[in-house]
Amino acid sequence: MLYDNMARIAAWTPVVLVILTIGSAIAWWLARRKRASFVQGLSKQIFGLSIVTLAVAYLPMAPLFRSAEKLSTKEGKQFPDVEFKLVSDGSSHRLQEYKGRVVVINFWATWCGPCREELPALNRLQQSYRDRGVVVLTLSDERPDEIAGFLQKTAPDTFNGSVESYGWLAIRDFRPWSVVIDRAGNLRDYVFGMQDFESFEKKILRLL
Repeated sequence: MLYDNMARIAAWTPVVLVILTIGSAIAWWLARRKRASFVQGLSKQIFGLSIVTLAVAYLPMAPLFRSAEKLSTKEGKQFPDVEFKLVSDGSSHRLQEYKGRVVVINFWATWCGPCREELPALNRLQQSYRDRGVVVLTLSDERPDEIAGFLQKTAPDTFNGSVESYGWLAIRDFRPWSVVIDRAGNLRDYVFGMQDFESFEKKILRLL
């Protein structure tokens, strides 16, 4: 349950850290005035830890938090019309073409271990729900010739595409990401990290 909601936790983490930092600073100041040594020491430690964690959140982990924040603001709204090329034949397509279906988009890469482990579950999802209007679209920013052979072995039934970049979703090396889009083209769910078949299934069933 916790892992299933990591993206939402990431979206709110910076806000929580700022509140914790300010709160611990105030508590430390009040404890210092009242000479409450234990509270003063504890709040000082929390303040220091918050500062360090906040620095990490806004430096090396910043792309992860920014992506989660952007997705949280777009939930329930139209998802951007992503343009991609099918790995199988190089033809150009847009996400708009799948309007009227429930779409699961998975952002992955061959160098990402959890991504490779997740692909068979996505393939199974496509096999199980294709007749009920589900499209599973995997997208990688690697060259089609780099990923074609691997996809043929692990996810031959999904719609596999390549993109030059993820545009507004600045995910950098943080993968896998998955988003679930309803039949009207609205973002309804998003997750960061590897998911299993049951997790994906639960997310699409309420939209069918």
